[in-house]
Amino acid sequence: MSEQQDALEDLEEAGVLAAMSWAAESAYARTMRDYDPDAGHDQGWVGYTAHGFLRDRQDRVFSCGKYAVSSPADALSGLDTVAAGLLPGEFERMPRLLPGAVRRANLNGSPGWRFGDWRWLQAAFPFGESSAIPWPQKSPTKRRVAAQRLPGPTDQPMLPVDEDEAHLFQDVMAATLLAVDENADDLTTLVLAHAVQKELGVRELFLGRSRLNKGGGTAWHWKHDLLKPPFGDYGRGAKPIAPKPSGGFDAVPDAAVRLRRHVLEGDGK
Repeated sequence: MSEQQDALEDLEEAGVLAAMSWAAESAYARTMRDYDPDAGHDQGWVGYTAHGFLRDRQDRVFSCGKYAVSSPADALSGLDTVAAGLLPGEFERMPRLLPGAVRRANLNGSPGWRFGDWRWLQAAFPFGESSAIPWPQKSPTKRRVAAQRLPGPTDQPMLPVDEDEAHLFQDVMAATLLAVDENADDLTTLVLAHAVQKELGVRELFLGRSRLNKGGGTAWHWKHDLLKPPFGDYGRGAKPIAPKPSGGFDAVPDAAVRLRRHVLEGDGK
């Protein structure tokens, strides 16, 4: 079985892929709801805002960060916190995972999440250009992740040989230290890459193993489209997310959420 098959099987069975899809849909729905070009919002604002919302939505669905709980009972009592700020209907569609199944596994300050031996970081890219993401021009952390060794008989990374690209050698060597990270163990670090075409509100979402494409070529050893069934839109079929129309969403109040139960059954108080 290939690494791609292993990763997708492990993450699908645990509900992680569906959770990623939900997180991205919620993140971009809120981003496009708030998007207002008349206020000066541009593609940069869309990317930055969606990136932050995606981090928040992953923490929500995985019970991490400020949404972390110590037990399933605590998770039930804190559902109102998880639901706060979501658009109507999003909380009801949110996949339910046991707290602790996924936990934070940041890498050099970059937000990361871990399930089993798989870790993933977020990355934004221009819509339609997922195969040409220039990892050598990204942050040192993203370069090091793209330089990870692939599993195989030799278990060796490919080293750059051009003199003017010697700095990339440092990234490749640093990648060999990822397994020494105190939280890494034998982790393989994947990338959850996201994009949107803001005029149409059409999204892209991929999970895969990035490739250090120092001489050009594909940006991935492998990648999987999370917007295709069964993960995309949780099997309901992906749909465009429309930007906020003038005077539209602002006039519609959010649905009230009352989820915390203060009185237990059998308690007469």
